[in-house]
Amino acid sequence: MIKNDLNFYWEKYFSHRKHLLNRAGIMAGARIVGLAFGFFGSAWAARCLGPRNFGISGMVLGVVVQASLVLGLMNETVLIREYKNAPDVETKTRLVQVSMGFRLIACLIISLVAAILLAFHMLPDDYHFAGWLFLPIMVLTGFQPLWVFQAAERQHFQSLIAVIQPFLTAALYFIFFKPGMSAGADLAVKTTILAIVIWIYWGALFRWLPLKGKWFNKGYWDMVKSLIVRSRWMFAAGLAINVYALLDLPMVGWLYSLEELGKYRTAVSIMGAAQSIFDIVPAILYPRFLEWKKMGEEVLWRRQVKLAWVFSGLGAVGTILAFLIMPTVYPFVFGPAFSRAAIPCVILLGSKCLIMVTTILYMGLVTDPRYDRKVFLITLLTAILSLTSNLIFIPKFGMYAAAVTNVASEVLVLSLCIVVGLKKIAASRAEAARLSDFLTGGNEK
Repeated sequence: MIKNDLNFYWEKYFSHRKHLLNRAGIMAGARIVGLAFGFFGSAWAARCLGPRNFGISGMVLGVVVQASLVLGLMNETVLIREYKNAPDVETKTRLVQVSMGFRLIACLIISLVAAILLAFHMLPDDYHFAGWLFLPIMVLTGFQPLWVFQAAERQHFQSLIAVIQPFLTAALYFIFFKPGMSAGADLAVKTTILAIVIWIYWGALFRWLPLKGKWFNKGYWDMVKSLIVRSRWMFAAGLAINVYALLDLPMVGWLYSLEELGKYRTAVSIMGAAQSIFDIVPAILYPRFLEWKKMGEEVLWRRQVKLAWVFSGLGAVGTILAFLIMPTVYPFVFGPAFSRAAIPCVILLGSKCLIMVTTILYMGLVTDPRYDRKVFLITLLTAILSLTSNLIFIPKFGMYAAAVTNVASEVLVLSLCIVVGLKKIAASRAEAARLSDFLTGGNEK
């Protein structure tokens, strides 16, 4: 009886989605392995650097993240939409050339400005060695063609990288690191591994797409301008998302202390490893959402609701387990100097679990360019709340304020996405009803 029921539900809900399940299973397995490597590698690096030096490196990486916001002028969500709707391989190839050429030029300009600041000693001495590593990390980070693999639904390849990258990083940490390492040592490792990963990505891309001819030929800047104009609302939304999702890390260093930042960075690094698993959701589902939308808003909405309930349950279980385990495990893994970050780490995990649910609803909105402006308004309101809370409470409570504000921001985004999503499907149903009435009336006549 039970076996028959299971077969029924498999045939009803999953048999026609085997390719999605296989892809999700491979990506999840690969990223869990990558998470394990990343976790232990990060723990060893933190022990060897100590809270202050680990905080200095974290500040440099935080500046890389902030500088990378410029790349969002040509938003990846918009690029994926354009790729999925491109009529032929030639158009897709041109889109890749234009977008990646723009990213490379932007990264080189940013790096030139940073080099001038460093050369004239316009930054604190603590950041001198680590600061120079900003330059290659900035260029390499910006030149990763991740959106292309997501748009083409070639996530199996990304899953391989998800294992290789943290494995190589952890290997270098364990081979070369020892207690007392200077600030920036971990950034040197990151630079080396990023260079290897970029070489792998572009080697695969050149085999797959005919990236030949001049990249900066006639009409290049016209296409750049067109993509930037189409990205304007999503770019603004990206800036707002950065404020409430990523700015908390450098703000802890600016408003509290570098030592606190170093401790908080261990929690953020764990969440970064976990994020590599959570990123499976948009990596696999956003291209699918675009296809489901073509089948109708009702189809897309039903699948959103089912997925949201599934991820809500998984997130609740994961957060409860973390509250039970993390406070005991954390000092053992990172050392007593970092034990203060255990509870903020659990709080951040709860935030990441909320993001999985929010992403389902968020992606449903951004399948339609008409909702880009509303998405921006949602993120803007959340950014204002987050920035205000962090400025008020981080100087008093340090990383605890940053972690709690992170969760509060995600709750607000989720609530607003639910409201807008319900209005979106209600409008779609009303339009379908009007069309049905019109056709029925026409047939009667």
